Amino acid sequence: MKLSAVKVSQLFFIISFAGAIAVGTMLLRIPFCLPGESALSWVDAAFTATSAVCVTGLLTVQICDLSWLGQLIVLLLIQLGGLGVMALTASILVMLGGHLSYGGTLIMSTVTDRFSMQGLENLFRLVLKYTVICEGAGFMILFPLFWLADGFVWYQALWHALFHAVSAFCNAGISSLPSGMMGVSGCTKLAVALLFICGGLGVYVVYDILVARRKHLQLHAQTRLILSWTAALLVGGTVLLWGIQRFFGTPLGWVDAFFQSAACRTAGFNSVSLDALNASSILVMVCLMLIGAAPGSTGGGMKLTTVALVVAGLYSTFKGADRVILYKRMIPPENVLKAFVLLVTYIFLVAGGTILLCMLTPCDLGWALFESASALGTVGLSLENPVPLTAVGKCLLIGFMFLGRVGIFTFFLFLLGRERRSRLTYPEERIIMN
Repeated sequence: MKLSAVKVSQLFFIISFAGAIAVGTMLLRIPFCLPGESALSWVDAAFTATSAVCVTGLLTVQICDLSWLGQLIVLLLIQLGGLGVMALTASILVMLGGHLSYGGTLIMSTVTDRFSMQGLENLFRLVLKYTVICEGAGFMILFPLFWLADGFVWYQALWHALFHAVSAFCNAGISSLPSGMMGVSGCTKLAVALLFICGGLGVYVVYDILVARRKHLQLHAQTRLILSWTAALLVGGTVLLWGIQRFFGTPLGWVDAFFQSAACRTAGFNSVSLDALNASSILVMVCLMLIGAAPGSTGGGMKLTTVALVVAGLYSTFKGADRVILYKRMIPPENVLKAFVLLVTYIFLVAGGTILLCMLTPCDLGWALFESASALGTVGLSLENPVPLTAVGKCLLIGFMFLGRVGIFTFFLFLLGRERRSRLTYPEERIIMN
C-alpha cells in the first residue's frame, strides 16, 4: 500500500524520535556513563533517553550521578529532541548551502501544517539561528551568575551554564545540579526562566514577528493569540501560586512563584520543593502542565492555542454566535472542533494514565495524576513518592513522554484513513442535551 505524503511525513517524524531514543538508550548503557564500572539498567537508560529526547525532565537517575560522558550524551539528546530531529537535519543542510529536494520539502511542509513549501527554507534557517542566539546568550549570562553569584568553581560554572542554557531553551527541565534550581540566586532563576519562555514561544511566532517588522505587515491572529495568552498565563499563574501559598500554605516569593508558573508549561525545573506546596497549588500546576507551550516550540502539552480556541468557542456559544472571531479573523469551524477533540483526548489520556499508575505502582491518586500530566505534557516536574516506581510504571511513563512529544494528532493523522468528502446530504436533526 502506497502511503500519501502526509502519512510519510508523520511516519518519518515518529521514526526520527523513536530512532533517537533507541540510539540514546544504547549510548547510556555504556559502562563509562556511570562512575566506576557499573552501567545503567535497560529500563533506566531507556527512561533517561526518552526524557531527554522528548525534553520532558522526568528522571529515575539523577543527572549529577552520571559521569561527564553520561551528562554529555544527555545534553546532546536534549538538543536533538528540542529542535526536532527532522527540523535539525533540514536546518543544517540549508545552512551548509544545500537545498531540500521537492519531495523532501513536500514531506516537511506537511509537518508544519502552517507554512508553504516556499517559506520552509527560511523557517529552518531561523530555527537554527534562533537556537544558537538564545542558547549562546543564555550561556554568556549564566556563566558569570553560576561562578560569581552561586559560588561554583569556574570550570563547574562553565559546564552548568552550558547545560542549563541548552536544557532551559529546549524546555527539557533537566538540571546538572543535585537540587535543581533550589538554592541558586534569584538572578539565575530569572535568566533560566527567560530561556524557557523564549523556547516556549515557538519559531512560528518569531518568524511572523520578523516578517511583519521587515515588510510592515500586521501580525497573524495566531501570533497575537500566543503572545497575549503567554502573558496572561504567566501573570495569572504567578498571582495564583503566590496567593494560594501566601494565605493557605508556606509562602512563596514572587521570583519563585513566577519561576514555577513559567516552568509548569513544559520546562520542568523546580526552584522550591513541590511537596511543600498546597494541594490547590498542585492542581493549578497540573492545569498549566496540560496547557503547555506554543505550537512549533521546544515545549509540549496540548498547546495554549488549543485552550484559547476552546475558550473562544465556549464564549461564542454562550454569546449566541455561530462563528468564532479572533482579532477580526474568522476561525474555521473544523479548527475549533479539532481543539475540542484534542482537549477531550488529553483529559481521557491523563485520567487513564492516572488509573493505570495507581494499579501498577503503590501510590496515591494525587501523585499518579501529577506524574501522568507531567509526562504527557513533557514537563518533568515530579512529586516525591515513598515507594519507587516499578518497571511497568516506568514503561507507561515512557510511552506518555513519547506520545506527548511527538503529538497526539501526529498519530491520528498517520492512523486515520484518507479523508473522503461525501456528496450525500442528510436531513438535519437536533439532539436534546438538557
